[in-house]
Amino acid sequence: MSIRPKQLTRIGEFYLQEAILDVLCSAHLEEFGLGPADISRRAGVYGKAGVAGMNDAIVQGFLNQLHEQRRVEQAPQQNGCGGWRLTDEEYDRRRDDMKPG
Repeated sequence: MSIRPKQLTRIGEFYLQEAILDVLCSAHLEEFGLGPADISRRAGVYGKAGVAGMNDAIVQGFLNQLHEQRRVEQAPQQNGCGGWRLTDEEYDRRRDDMKPG
């Protein structure tokens, strides 16, 4: 029995969301939020160096979904552009999930 394309897509979406949330969790205590390009780079979701495009757009789409789910919120980047960070509730939940025992 093989996995159907829609199932593969859902699995891929789950793992990409988790990668984005993990990057934002690691950066939670940083002073500024992260933009889609920074998140793409830190998660390893990128193509050629210096070429922006679909990778950042894909991450932005997932950030919008996570924002609707109230798992991330907008936060300014160091350059003054809009960025993202985990909500405090999501950070606490993820931090609790990482505790041993």
